[in-house]
Amino acid sequence: MQVPEIVTVSDARTRLSRILSALDDAGPDAEPVLIGAHRKAQGVLLSVEAYENLTGRAARLDAVASVGGSLAAEGLTPTAASEADAAAYVSGTLSADEMADRAIARHRPTAQRRAG
Repeated sequence: MQVPEIVTVSDARTRLSRILSALDDAGPDAEPVLIGAHRKAQGVLLSVEAYENLTGRAARLDAVASVGGSLAAEGLTPTAASEADAAAYVSGTLSADEMADRAIARHRPTAQRRAG
């Protein structure tokens, strides 16, 4: 992986429109633009999509960690299926509602599963 170049503050001011256009064009695949002085990064510009992906994932990881802590506090351990669902949720391939529906279905009594 290539170490990104650090754009100076004055260069960032001069090229801001071009930098933003490049970020917009690249979308979620945009490389971050580091801005700083004296070869030290002080800030980062990201595309909106990259930012949303980054923050969404962080929030999902926090949610899964919280659930894990709650389970541990109750002396419970998640099943392999629950772990797989949590991983899919963190990656964004499974919504919170879908994960909840799967958990409810797994723990519904067998007679209710057949009837519903």
